[in-house]
Amino acid sequence: MKKPSWHELRFSREVAAICALGFAAACTGALGDTTEGAGSSSVGGDGSPTDPDVGGDGSPTGSDPPQFQPAAGMLRRLTRTQFRNAVRDMLGVEVDIHQLDADSWNGNFAVIGAATVVTSERGVEQYHAAIEGAVDAVFADPARRDQFIGCAPSGAEDDACVRGFIEAQGRRAWRRPLEAAEVDRLAAVATKAAAELESAVEGARWATVALFTSPNFLYRPELGAPSADGSLRLTGYEMASRLAFLVWNSLPDQELLDQAASGALGTVEGIRAAATRLLEAPAGREAVGAFAEEYMRLDRISTQAKDAGLFPEYSPALQAAMIRDMRGTWEVLAFDDQASALELFSTTKAVVNTELAQLYGLDTAGLGSGAFEVRSLPADGPRVGILSKAGFLSQFANQKEGSPTLRGKFMRDALMCTPIPPPPGDVALELPEPPADKPLTKRQRLEIHRTEPACAGCHSFMDPLGLPLETFDAIGRFRTTDHGLPIDPSGEFDGVPVADARALGVTLSESASVAECLVRKYYMYAAGHEERKVDKRVLDALTASFEGSGYKLRELVLDVVTNDAFSSVAPQP
Repeated sequence: MKKPSWHELRFSREVAAICALGFAAACTGALGDTTEGAGSSSVGGDGSPTDPDVGGDGSPTGSDPPQFQPAAGMLRRLTRTQFRNAVRDMLGVEVDIHQLDADSWNGNFAVIGAATVVTSERGVEQYHAAIEGAVDAVFADPARRDQFIGCAPSGAEDDACVRGFIEAQGRRAWRRPLEAAEVDRLAAVATKAAAELESAVEGARWATVALFTSPNFLYRPELGAPSADGSLRLTGYEMASRLAFLVWNSLPDQELLDQAASGALGTVEGIRAAATRLLEAPAGREAVGAFAEEYMRLDRISTQAKDAGLFPEYSPALQAAMIRDMRGTWEVLAFDDQASALELFSTTKAVVNTELAQLYGLDTAGLGSGAFEVRSLPADGPRVGILSKAGFLSQFANQKEGSPTLRGKFMRDALMCTPIPPPPGDVALELPEPPADKPLTKRQRLEIHRTEPACAGCHSFMDPLGLPLETFDAIGRFRTTDHGLPIDPSGEFDGVPVADARALGVTLSESASVAECLVRKYYMYAAGHEERKVDKRVLDALTASFEGSGYKLRELVLDVVTNDAFSSVAPQP
């Protein structure tokens, strides 16, 4: 790439300054509190919910559930993954999202944190650099550039080519038609750059940079407009954006934007038809895969360091395969098999490459580091379901060994919707190492730890869930001994004894309460806010339809997007 001229550098700084001001303006004003009256109950020391007004199912005790009330409208920043996908879909360029501001996680979901995340000045610079690099990649290739612009810019002040290009690309980038004043401002950027850099193409390039670094690209407004009955409903374009980012985790396409313009997204039938089309497209697998990635917190896999002496095979290729396996299994069951979501806990299917197949003890023929296949694990083997996958097991472990406590804590929160409160600040979290001449298994060490009164209550709700997974080490490799001693993998789920990891998976696959919790989690993910008491009527209806569908994830997506709760908002406070 040629060295930029002084004019180019100066213009780059001017565009960045304009965009920084836009960020500040976009973030001005109250965003509202989405966590008021959260319905997920925490487990106290005796196992009872800690909120005295909420029962174990999240409903107010001694009364009918309150009437549903929509959550306040929000302005949401694209998550890093959404930003990457949107840039890829519009410019055909992959950006390194690890060079961007980190997502904010609320309610254990980045899509919820997107409504409250603050973009720093450094973050604005990072977004600008990523966009400028992607635009440069397009404009460096004349054929690709000409196809992107679609005409030959002249650099004139009233350049019809540039204005038409801005309107066409801007409609999809900003998920709505641009106003005349907005087109004027972007066209003025192109004119000024063309004059200063003596190139009409450079003018179009800088207009493109300004278009994509605008808050209108990086933020998603879901503020609504008054409907016929006076309530606030998402506008057609807001609904198109919300649907696309839920199902595709990216921008709406032109067809969906046309449906927004025609009013087709103003009816339940129109929304269902549009969502069905999105689900049936190749990108529709994101509706489940992206949810699984956030729900299972797969982003943490690449941050989990392991002892290289104990686990030399723990490579970036293996870590990437762990993520692909977990996401892929959700997608295969939901779309290819159209199976019950509860089969996630008993399936023997795995999506593997060479490294992961070796870890699972499978034949590696036909595989490579980048070549994945859906394979079946041995029907009578020790590994079934997503909880016995390396992508789950490696997360909830330290550098040397797995953690029944962390694994059980995740299950309590994510699968049973009864989160465990943090330990008191004065409690030692590290288990003491046993003497070298008197080895102990992790179970035995935890039994000693639970003799401490301050530890016994919470550990009694976490450890029995995680102990059946003790046959898998810190990277999810199967084992039968711990420090040379035989492992006892027995435990329990919700009061039901289980003999080992297989029995745990089968028990989970038969649990209606797990299915109910999954509905609650997906609703939070789709709605973009944490569960509230006033959501219970909606959740009851979704849970009933989920059961009626045979626990089909694809049907859950359609039921959520066609529910009034998905399209209604309350005024900003």
